[in-house]
Amino acid sequence: MEIIVRVDGGSDIGFGHIVRTTAIAQSAIQRGAEVTYATTTPDSVGSVAPNDATIRTLPSRDNPEPFLQQLEEIRPDVVLADAYPIDTAYQWAIRDNVPLAVLSDDTRHTICADLLINGNLYAEELNYEFEREEPQLLLGPKYVPLRKQIRELAQQTPPWREEPERALITMGGSDMAGLTPIVLQAFDGFDLTVDVVIGPGVRDPLEQKIHHTAESVPVKTEVVRNPGDFPERMFRADFAVSTASSTTYELLALGTPIISLPVAENQEPIASALRERNLATVLDQGAEEHQLEHAIEKYISEPELRQQRYQLGRNLIDGQGTERICSELLSLANGT
Repeated sequence: MEIIVRVDGGSDIGFGHIVRTTAIAQSAIQRGAEVTYATTTPDSVGSVAPNDATIRTLPSRDNPEPFLQQLEEIRPDVVLADAYPIDTAYQWAIRDNVPLAVLSDDTRHTICADLLINGNLYAEELNYEFEREEPQLLLGPKYVPLRKQIRELAQQTPPWREEPERALITMGGSDMAGLTPIVLQAFDGFDLTVDVVIGPGVRDPLEQKIHHTAESVPVKTEVVRNPGDFPERMFRADFAVSTASSTTYELLALGTPIISLPVAENQEPIASALRERNLATVLDQGAEEHQLEHAIEKYISEPELRQQRYQLGRNLIDGQGTERICSELLSLANGT
């Protein structure tokens, strides 16, 4: 069975789409499928994709013609598309050739697909529009695609400390807003060890600034770039500061309390859903350092709040979304 994943990502547009499609791709490969990525960002995809996947380069994000040529050459059983430029016309073009599953976070495009996947907290509240018949719908946190390492750790009991010892900072695969140094400065004066995770798409000037800040702020830090044990670092943290991105769902599944910082408009729906459900401490875009300090102090001084967030997150995200999606994707490929 052959699956083509149409996805893009990188320093300028983030890595979330690549990470979540790769979670599904890994599961499909384990079930015997062959996976090819079609992308305009082959280097970024290559830094995340499974080693046994094939990567093909596309010259354009929004022109379907080069991708249709690849479909003609490969003749896959199904396409999994996760990129904002895959609009309705692009979906039409794919679906005229092969069954199509679309991963989407919003309703910017009318959907023309066989399968629509949206694992976000707010997914079931959106008003979708469809062309042709309505697709099969996989909506809500039951269908969050999580990486294998996260799924395995989600089945374990995380460490619990009445007095927190470790915190984590992760501002996304590329930290497009350049927030890591500002967040790190907010930990000044707290008796914690802080894991500072630099994503694979962070550019050199920002990385240098992060290291300089870590050296100048009097707090114990471990600064690491794209660490292989990132899931374990999330799992053992007493709380984490993160963007309102796909990492949010990994932290919820692990039971790690979150201070959430939305950094783009497309993250606001996640931030709002977290706030409404009391799943995290959510700050506004452009939050100042003193607001971060207050949120950190609150987690340190209120263990019952961390315990509450731990329970809510793990109860909401059971870690089986990837397998559910993969089963439906393979059924679509098989025509069943």
